[in-house]
Amino acid sequence: MTQINLNLLLQNFLNKNPDIRESRNKGLVNRRALAKYIIEKESLDKNRFEALVTTLRRFELKPETLEYLDVVKELKVSTKDKISIVYLEKSDEVLKNILKVVNLVNFNKSETLKIVLGSLSIKLFIDEFNVKKTENIFSDKDIIATYKNISELNLIFPDKASKMKGVIAYITTELSINNINIVEIITGKPELIIYVKESELLKAYETINRLKE
Repeated sequence: MTQINLNLLLQNFLNKNPDIRESRNKGLVNRRALAKYIIEKESLDKNRFEALVTTLRRFELKPETLEYLDVVKELKVSTKDKISIVYLEKSDEVLKNILKVVNLVNFNKSETLKIVLGSLSIKLFIDEFNVKKTENIFSDKDIIATYKNISELNLIFPDKASKMKGVIAYITTELSINNINIVEIITGKPELIIYVKESELLKAYETINRLKE
């Protein structure tokens, strides 16, 4: 295995293990212990141990700058629960019926409706009290699945955040480190909207607020 392969392997490993990446970034991880752990988890030849230690020594992770952290401190966070996500097949008929869903929603009362059009499917983010009405608009074959008991975290960033790389990754990595599963995520300047299970909303909210302190 070449040095380039080891760099790629290490990058992929740290991406899959954000808790280890965070600890290493803070200088809390012993390189030799980490190399041994990676060899075991990735089923590598033990003869690659010293080469991996050397790669870890040279491998750099870019630390967060003060400017980066200042952006996070300026976050405005709001939450909303009792959200459902309806996954629909993408077809001309479904697209025509989307307008009927729009007419269901009273935006003057801040009711929820977000539509995400993918290459293979359409996602509707809607209040639970409108789910049954929404499902009745479509045929059974059009509905792939419906997820209920979902909560929304709406993060509003300052304008300067759009010019910085990795801000969103920083937020999502911290949630992952705290064992919070992100069900869905929507981005659109200046918002980042994260969907989690209702049972994890408080923990997710507290995690993000800690980043602001």
